[in-house]
Parts: sequence; C-alpha cells; structure tokens
Amino acid sequence: MKVVMISRHGCLRVAKEAMPLLTKGYEVHLITEKVTQGSEHFKSVLQYQDLDQLYNSVKVHADADVFHAHNEPSWFVTVVKDLGFKNPVVLDVHDSNLLRKTAEEQEKELETNPDAYRISVDERNNIQLADGLVYVGPRMKEIIEAEYQPKAPGVVLPSYLPRGFFRIDFSNWLGGLVYEGRIDLADTLGGRWSTLFQYSDYRELGKKAIELGLPFHIYTPRENKELREAYDQICILHEPKSINRLIQCLGRHDWGLVGNLKPHEEWKNALPNKLWEYLAGACPVVAMHADESANIIKEHDIGIVVSSLEELMERWDEQREKRINVIKKRRQFEMESHIHVVEDLYKQLVS
Repeated sequence: MKVVMISRHGCLRVAKEAMPLLTKGYEVHLITEKVTQGSEHFKSVLQYQDLDQLYNSVKVHADADVFHAHNEPSWFVTVVKDLGFKNPVVLDVHDSNLLRKTAEEQEKELETNPDAYRISVDERNNIQLADGLVYVGPRMKEIIEAEYQPKAPGVVLPSYLPRGFFRIDFSNWLGGLVYEGRIDLADTLGGRWSTLFQYSDYRELGKKAIELGLPFHIYTPRENKELREAYDQICILHEPKSINRLIQCLGRHDWGLVGNLKPHEEWKNALPNKLWEYLAGACPVVAMHADESANIIKEHDIGIVVSSLEELMERWDEQREKRINVIKKRRQFEMESHIHVVEDLYKQLVS
C-alpha cells in the first residue's frame, strides 16, 4: 500500500508512525515544508515552499492509496480534496485548542479579549472533511468529536516511539527533576496565545524548585534568545538535542515531569510526546495536575502522581522502584505494537 504523509514542519510523530509502516512493507512517502530529523526514513521526500509547490507535490502522488495529513495546519485535507482526488485522506490530529480551553473559559475571556477564540475554522472544516481521523489520546477524541461531530471513523494512537529509539546506555548521571518539550513566556505572547500557552510556562515551577533546593533540568528545542535567557535564571537549561541523544539524556535523571505547578486544561486532557520519551529513556514519570498521563502511570505503576513539588520531594526515593517497573514494562509502549490501529483504518478506507 502506498501512503503519502503530509506535514508542515516534519513533526517527529510523522516519523514515529511511518517507521513501523515502512518496516511492514508499506511504501511511505513524505511531503513537507521543513525537512527535519526522521525524514531520512521515508521512501521519498518532497519539500514545498509555497502553495503551488504543495499542490504539485500532491499531484506527483496521484496514485497514492491513502494520503495521511498531519495537522498544524489541518488544511492539507482541503488541498487533496481541492484537486478532485478520490483517494481517502486521513487527518492525524496532533493537538487542538479545544484541549487548552473550555467553552466556558472562552466566554469569560471574550469579555475582555475579542481574539480569545477557541474554535479554529481551519481545524473544524478539515476534521469534518477528512475520511478518517487519528487522535493522540482518548480524551482528545472525546472532546473533538463532541464539538465537531465528524462522520468519519476515528481511532486513538498515542505518540509511542518506535523500538529503535529506546535506550539502555545513558552516560553520566545527573539526577534531579527533568522536563522535556515546549516552554514559553506566556505573558509575552499577546492576544489569545498568552492564555492558550500558560500551561507551558515553567518559570514559577523553576523558582519553586530553587527555593526547595531541587535541581530542575529542561531540554527544549526552543531557540528564542529572550526565552532561553529567562529560563537560564530558573533551571539548568540544556541545548537542543537530536531525538536519539535526547532519549539518552533523559535517562540520566531521577524523575521526568508531565504537568505543571497549577492545573491547566491542556495538562488535564493531553497525552504528550514527553510521557513516552521518558519511558524510552527508562526514566520514571511524575504527573502533576496531568490527569490523562496520571491514568497511564497509575495503571502500569511506572511513576507517581503528586500535587506539589513538596510532595514529590517527600516521595523522591520511590524513583528506584518505579525505574525498575519502567524498564520491565516500557516495551509495551513501542509503536510497532500499536501501529495496527492505523493499518486497520487504512484498510477500512480503501476497501
């Protein structure tokens, strides 16, 4: 089966799904605006720089059995449909503002901020237009289906890692609490973005960690100078790493953090990449106000759930036992063991 994946920035989730499909004999191609790590695994890569090139790149693959579009943005679905192709189009929903803000929160915010919209027309239209949908977690599927009511079949596939990314070698021990992923200076974003991304502002947590004498490490791909200078003051900020090196580095710490000091709608609903990346690095996970991740952690006993840094420090020594459980159980979370969910969706759409 020929599968053509379409992405703007070549998010690693695209490669996470493609790699086991390629191993199983699928012919998987990539169309992307930005060629990033993971792109080397595809049968071919076409890079576009404007809309005309994107349309022409899709035309090259007119014989595809399935187009698998990845959102951010969602309008890749429209591109394929606009060309008049009959090929089924799957939309992989990596994220959504619906998870970051409730309808009630939006109504309250609109009183002072007219830009506080929650529903993206682009997202709404293309989710309803897609022939099939892939969600990264059950809560995301529930929220999006309730709001947009798509008629297409939808499946859940978390952002597990292919087995080739799992590490057993970790070099020098650093210890401490580690966070990997997006960080922000929420108050500098302006408009609706300042409220949408409060969940990824870790300055208060960093200050609290300093107060408690807790080493707090952050690995982030963000390269913005102002952001990095601000975080340099409140944590041990590491340089961006390739995915293989990142996983290796995560294994050098006591605990991997999912969540934040305060509850946020995003952390309540999200099942993020970092959860699986900590596990691939054999790092036990601590969930703080992160309900979806907490469910996984409790079910498999691969970490702890706390409500504060003080509680984490009281339970710090549990990391030894939980790390043993992570090493015993982490292979359950290889993408190869779960990619059949997407395969079944493809087969349903092309039959």
